[in-house]
Amino acid sequence: MPTFIYFAPEKDAYVSQYYADNNFGEVPYLYTNRYKSTDDEYQSLIQFDFCSLGCNQVPPNSELDPNQLFLYIYRNEIPCSTRLYAYRIIQSWNELSVTWNTKPLVDYTYPVGYVDIAAGYFGEVKMDLDPEVIQRWYNGYYQNNGLLLKCDAPNNSLIGFYSREFNNPDLWPKLWVCYNQNCCVEPT
Repeated sequence: MPTFIYFAPEKDAYVSQYYADNNFGEVPYLYTNRYKSTDDEYQSLIQFDFCSLGCNQVPPNSELDPNQLFLYIYRNEIPCSTRLYAYRIIQSWNELSVTWNTKPLVDYTYPVGYVDIAAGYFGEVKMDLDPEVIQRWYNGYYQNNGLLLKCDAPNNSLIGFYSREFNNPDLWPKLWVCYNQNCCVEPT
């Protein structure tokens, strides 16, 4: 029987190229894309802990598929549809000290997931994530350092999401994991 669980972030932060030495780990928002110029890029880092619900939530040897990242847009300044990418972070990072100049190494070989966001859209975004990556995190084959969120859109195209510091946990990022058989039905 399929079972699904939502995991809240263990940590999240955004980094800003323009404010390259500033930390944004305790703010209620995450940003990605560019703002005023080509030298004003924003990227967000987010990490989920499979033990955040008590380590026994997903039984050993479970198959995790499908997996989705849920984000909630509160700010959307993109002039046309833009693709948001998620990449696997391969180095540990600290939510309260990470900056653009100290951001961790990222595997840009291929995205772990992506989703298209329409201009003017506000609300929930669901990004399908590569089940192999999530499975390897769960099995310990990859160290789980989380995901880097980024877009490659032109100037004046900032996208903002709620972070785990926002006062309404219903709008926090979530990782939806389904395990065992017949998990192809999304929760309602």
